[in-house]
Amino acid sequence: MDLRIIGRSSPYAGPGEAAVGYVVDNEGGHMMLECGTGVVAKYLQRYKLSELQGVIISHLHPDHSADLFPLGFAILHSLQQGLRSRPVHLYLPPGGVDTFNAVLEHLGGLQKHYAQAFAYREYRAHVPISIGNWKAYFHRVYHGMSCHGVMVEGEQGQRLGYTADTKMGPELERFFQGVDLLLCEATVDSEEEAQSTNHLTAEEAGRLGAAIGASHLVLTHFLPGTDVDMKKRLAARHFSGKITAAEIDAVYAVGGE
Repeated sequence: MDLRIIGRSSPYAGPGEAAVGYVVDNEGGHMMLECGTGVVAKYLQRYKLSELQGVIISHLHPDHSADLFPLGFAILHSLQQGLRSRPVHLYLPPGGVDTFNAVLEHLGGLQKHYAQAFAYREYRAHVPISIGNWKAYFHRVYHGMSCHGVMVEGEQGQRLGYTADTKMGPELERFFQGVDLLLCEATVDSEEEAQSTNHLTAEEAGRLGAAIGASHLVLTHFLPGTDVDMKKRLAARHFSGKITAAEIDAVYAVGGE
């Protein structure tokens, strides 16, 4: 099971980059995790929509979801061309389907178009779902809105943890315990800012990675221009395993390293 970085930027993408977006893949296909601004064009450079098995969105902030709009039309085009035979399962947080459809209504009554492209599902905390050969689990995190961390389990028990956007909270360690790779936001620079914005610092990401026993900590969700080497050094104050700052188009193995 592999993780590819499509985009790592927030709250907007710098030149040549994309906002938040990732792909989890194996020999049987792939799924998309987040779909922020600019993600679809970069995704289509590497992947075929015919092999897309599902899309998971942690929350509906634009840097995580705005490219659902072009993705929906790309899927429709794929269906019209006969490259797909059915819509893509789109997994949204509780309340997300109504919110997404309300936006589509205000964009010109596009609900019927997108209902042909997406098969909507709302996940729930601690209720697993199956996507292709994976199982995905969810936990409500601490972001001030309906936002969920995700744990994806592969066929051989490999486990990928993804924090989404969150500040530190008492249940994060329990939910992500024992994951092989933790994809963790490291957005802000001080714990005061972390509390006020509901995000993590790189040091907090390091503490979380150490507490859960991860083998590989991948830092992400950076403001364009961030000194990512500094982020790694700060995380390393607390985490002694492998630390990577997410790089565009990089692929990281999950488990078996």
